[in-house]
Amino acid sequence: MRQLSKYAFANAKVRALLSFLLKQDEFSRLLDVKDLHELLEALKNTSYKDIISALNIENPDLALLEKELSKNNLNIYRKVYDSLPGKNERSFVRLLMQRYELEELKLALRFWHKKEVSGIDDYLLGEKISFDIDFNKIISAHTIEDIISLLGDTPYKKPILKARDKFKNSGSLFFIETSLSLDYYERLLALSRRLSLVDRKVAQKILGIEIDSENISWLIKGIKYYSLDKAQMLDWIIPGGERIAKKRIEGFHTINDLSKITESLAIGPYTRIKDLAESSIHLIESFLYEILLREVKRALSSFPFTIGTIFGYLILKQREIKNIISLIYVKRYNLKKEELKIC
Repeated sequence: MRQLSKYAFANAKVRALLSFLLKQDEFSRLLDVKDLHELLEALKNTSYKDIISALNIENPDLALLEKELSKNNLNIYRKVYDSLPGKNERSFVRLLMQRYELEELKLALRFWHKKEVSGIDDYLLGEKISFDIDFNKIISAHTIEDIISLLGDTPYKKPILKARDKFKNSGSLFFIETSLSLDYYERLLALSRRLSLVDRKVAQKILGIEIDSENISWLIKGIKYYSLDKAQMLDWIIPGGERIAKKRIEGFHTINDLSKITESLAIGPYTRIKDLAESSIHLIESFLYEILLREVKRALSSFPFTIGTIFGYLILKQREIKNIISLIYVKRYNLKKEELKIC
């Protein structure tokens, strides 16, 4: 009963928001429309009608549309945050929202690395999420040390500093991006430990599957594209995985044979990963996302209401936005449905 009363307002808010998510048959109908114009007209009959109605349907600015859809999702995070009763629950959702800022920072680092000193504003939301970060200064920075200095008052300084030497030796942002993700999940796990026992259990289950997915993707990319050895791999494994723990990877006899690694990772829900070893990273990540969605749906159907319901809804909403953006570009460029990257 305490859990019910604690989340009474949040429960009502999230249940209402859940009702606005596109059903499978609705998305199938969007998938079957003839072209971009028809798709945008169809989206006017969904919860995105205000965003679409503000567009010039005849000559839509797709970059602006993508930005507005992402802003819509960010506003959902804020609504959920405002509905929560306690400091720990709010801090957890605020950190979930920080994913947007983390992705913007990674994007800015890519612009900087490619020496592209303009055009980033087209891809940024243009509003503060957690910290005051001048992304234009980041892409204009001369050195990685200058970037570290610019991030001095943020939690992003420490993980970039940790990966700086690896970056300098390899010339690849892979280690910096991995370090940022590792730090982010460590902070999420630390916050999850402050939640009530019921909330902590559900939140850590979902986080554990997300972390498994990150670690599996990282291991496969590390072998496929960077020929890393076991010691290098272990430095960047995120703790807190549901099945793929650092100890398990330490026990692998070899870590430079992709087929053997995927065979070792093929446990529990990840059994099919061994058949996908040579597939594209997108296909592997889609498979891993399916496993996460199963856990999300379990959390959404559970009783009583927990932070897992909120976490699950936010994952589903973000997935819906990504799928709509993918569909928009498929229709814009007259691609086949099979080329649609649905997660």
